[in-house]
Amino acid sequence: MGKIVGKGKGKGSNRQGGFTVVELAVSILLVGISLSVVTLAYASSRRSMLITSGTDEVESLMRRAYNIAMQEGVDVYLQFWDASGSHPNRCAIYRVYPDGRDERDNDEPTETPPPGVSADTDGEGHFWFKIAEGSVSVQSPVTLLFRREGALVTVSSVQGGMSVTITLSGLSRTITINERGEVSS
Repeated sequence: MGKIVGKGKGKGSNRQGGFTVVELAVSILLVGISLSVVTLAYASSRRSMLITSGTDEVESLMRRAYNIAMQEGVDVYLQFWDASGSHPNRCAIYRVYPDGRDERDNDEPTETPPPGVSADTDGEGHFWFKIAEGSVSVQSPVTLLFRREGALVTVSSVQGGMSVTITLSGLSRTITINERGEVSS
C-alpha cells in the first residue's frame, strides 16, 4: 500500500508512489455514487417484484375460488378489503354450504392459505390472506361470487366490479376475471 506524500511536480520531484488526498477523496466519492445507484436500482426492483408477486397471488386466489366451487359444488365468495375494511388490505375465501351455512355470517373463512401466501389467523382455523406478504394495498373493496350451475361455474360481482387493483409506491396492477372464470392482468 502506498503512502500519502507531500506535493511534487515535474520530473525532478521528490514524489514517491502513493495517492494524494484529492485522489482518495475522488475515489471515495465515486464509490459512494455507485452504491447510491445500486441501492436505488434494488429498491425499484424490489417494488416491481412485490407488485408482480401480489398480482400472481390474486390470480391464484381467483383460480382457487373457482376450483372450490367446481369441485365442492358450493357457492364461494372471494372478498378483498381496502385499507378501511374490517381486514385492511386482506382477502378471504368464504364457502356457502348446501345446508345453508355461510362462513360470511360470522366472518369465519376456513380456506387455508395456498403455498407462498401468508395470512392472519384467529387461531381457530379462520384465515385472512395477506397479498404479497402484506406489502401491497387493495385500491377498493371487491367481492366476487363463484357459483356452480350444472357443469359450469359462473363468476359475478357482489361488490366493486370484476377487477381487483393492487398498488405499491406508485405502481399498480389490475387483475380481472370474467363471468367464465378466465383471469387476466
